[in-house]
Amino acid sequence: MSATTSRPEAADERSSSLQLVGTMCLTALTLATVISLCRVFPDWEYLTSMVAVVVGVHAIAALLRYAGAGVLLAAPLLALAIAELIAIVYYRDTLYGPLPSGRTLELFRIDIRLVVEQFPTAVAPVPSIGSYAVAAAVALAFAAALSDTFAFRALGRMEAVVPTGVIFVFTSALGTDRHRVAVAALWVGTALLTVAVLRVRHTSEEASWMGARRWGLAAAFPAILVTFGLTAVVAAAVAPRLPGAGEVALVDTRNRQGSVTEVLSPLVDIGAQLRNRGNLELFTVESSDGPHYLRAFASPKFTGDQWEPVEEDLQPMGNRSGDVLLDGPVTNQIIRILGLGGNTVPAAYRPVSVSPSEVLWTESTHMLVLPQPSVLQRGDEIAITSIVPRPSAELLRSATVANAPAGSTDLPDGVPQVARDQAISATSGATAPYEAAIALQNWFRSNFRYDVTVQYGGSYDAIEAFLRDRAGFCQQFAGTFAVMARSLGLPTRIAVGYTPGDLQADGRYHVYGRHAHTWPEVWFDGIGWVPFEPTPGRGSPDSVDYTGVTPEQAVGGDGGDTGNAPQTTAAPVPNPNDPGVSTTLPAGGQPGGGAAPTTLAGGAGGSGGDNGTPMVLWVLAGLLLAVLAWMLVAPRVVRALGHRHAHTPREHVISIWQRTLGTLSMAGAPAVGSSTPIEYAALAERTTGVDYRSVRELAMYVTDAVYSTRELDDRVVTRCQLLFSQIDTTCQLRVPTAVRLQALVDPRLMRRRLAG
Repeated sequence: MSATTSRPEAADERSSSLQLVGTMCLTALTLATVISLCRVFPDWEYLTSMVAVVVGVHAIAALLRYAGAGVLLAAPLLALAIAELIAIVYYRDTLYGPLPSGRTLELFRIDIRLVVEQFPTAVAPVPSIGSYAVAAAVALAFAAALSDTFAFRALGRMEAVVPTGVIFVFTSALGTDRHRVAVAALWVGTALLTVAVLRVRHTSEEASWMGARRWGLAAAFPAILVTFGLTAVVAAAVAPRLPGAGEVALVDTRNRQGSVTEVLSPLVDIGAQLRNRGNLELFTVESSDGPHYLRAFASPKFTGDQWEPVEEDLQPMGNRSGDVLLDGPVTNQIIRILGLGGNTVPAAYRPVSVSPSEVLWTESTHMLVLPQPSVLQRGDEIAITSIVPRPSAELLRSATVANAPAGSTDLPDGVPQVARDQAISATSGATAPYEAAIALQNWFRSNFRYDVTVQYGGSYDAIEAFLRDRAGFCQQFAGTFAVMARSLGLPTRIAVGYTPGDLQADGRYHVYGRHAHTWPEVWFDGIGWVPFEPTPGRGSPDSVDYTGVTPEQAVGGDGGDTGNAPQTTAAPVPNPNDPGVSTTLPAGGQPGGGAAPTTLAGGAGGSGGDNGTPMVLWVLAGLLLAVLAWMLVAPRVVRALGHRHAHTPREHVISIWQRTLGTLSMAGAPAVGSSTPIEYAALAERTTGVDYRSVRELAMYVTDAVYSTRELDDRVVTRCQLLFSQIDTTCQLRVPTAVRLQALVDPRLMRRRLAG
């Protein structure tokens, strides 16, 4: 009776053990998917929070299963648990006690709306904190819940890896090349391990591919680990060498190819240009007096979602020197077009004359524009004279803003309260418009960091997220500065253009895609529009006197790789009004040169420089050590497991006979079938050539052990062990070398020989 009742208990124990191992493997697969997100994010800041969420989901799902909760009860409980985990990990400061508050839900809605809004134009890497990290954590949490359901409630195998597999494939398609081989090998190997363990878990009681179910995990797990290691090695070593592995993708998800020219659109996402067009040379500048910010256009209209230029009639420019409110140094520049497209010409602010005369301008934003349908082409040269006002801090401190252009303080409804509150806090103590503007500028530069991975969004939601995360690039800084300044009553707009570029040996400033920039401008009566610089790592050479910001044009993704804009004065540039100055423009019928292909040097977005070779060597060394350790330890483990139920001499003799059957089968003996031990001894001699007497004697002992009622003693066990050793030695001489080598690592053959 006791033996009968112990068998279901043992089966339940084995089932629980297998379920625990399956849960661990499924959790490992989700963690491998989390690690694979390093191809989407620029750093590892996302990792700790996301690991906490997915491990928590798997743990709660397992507890619900062990508690016996049905799927109809477990599903809503798991959904509530996911919501609580997300709130605790990402919105801890907004909780009402242990529970999410209204503010928690509001911030979550903002983050999800931002991802939906920005995703169509997002380019990896995206920020590892904030909206995208929250969205990824939510997706992985529900994927973990689905995987657990498929694995243990629907008894799925491959189905269990599908939810996280979808995320892995999705991020692989949209991600950078960072650690491409390593994360692929890790994920595929973990997926195979998970499927194999679940297969053992769900196999019927009678048999599995490794033998009886009670042997399933013990026998299969080492082979599964070897398969996992071999898969990782093969993937790491072979994948980079497959035909086409280093070629351009069939689907350019990261927009790295594009056209040969770059158009600076009024609604451009400069972040995408900084990442993907950073090394594209757009134009060169010959300047008579050194570097300047190069302004392309201004956007004075804020819709609540983005900043836009206003529609204006184009006018012949002529000479506009008399329209400048505040005098300043005169600079002469010649812009030579290389990769810049469109019809907007960048220039030092503010331009007063231009050659050729076909270039028109706008009255309020002072933008230089080619008439339609003309566009800039490679080789075009435009000569521009600008007067660059440089007001002093004292002059600005005494200036008013009452006579600003109409609409320059307008804001649509819905300005986030946090933006108003931060603006008031940052400018507390300011007694003049200039003091408020400079305080707001310095607040951004002191409390925020430059991060080009942040996706651009000009909406109120994006502004609130930017103020929370305190990381972004120039568009977030300029747009948020302008909204906050307007909330204080300061007339503000944003300007779009370029920092000065790199001064090279030819005396020209070479401007690349990485120099694209946006900055805010504030209106002062009697002076006009004055630029400020809230973006860390940037600084205009023309605004040092009143902003206190040294000239900089950092191009590093984190703002740390800064370099002062060179102050070297380039070779003198002739005045464009001089008849001897030659400028060309296609609209004027003069040769402008075709749009020749421009080479995009290097890669713009986060690649890890992952060629895989060092990793392969380490993996190979580790795998070799693992195999050697397995060859030493596994036989002892298999033998111990084979004897774990042999407690009496009778059971030991039966166990030895089972081992004898295994070693005979490796030497070519047929299956036992319905033969008695004595009959099988004769059959084994004919098929293998082993000594019939040894097998027959052992067969007699096992027959006695099974059918006799008399007790056996230890001397019989010792004799049976000696007979097995003789038979095994003879069989090993008849086993093919390949099979003997395989038996050193293959637990199926190892079990057959050592445990029967």
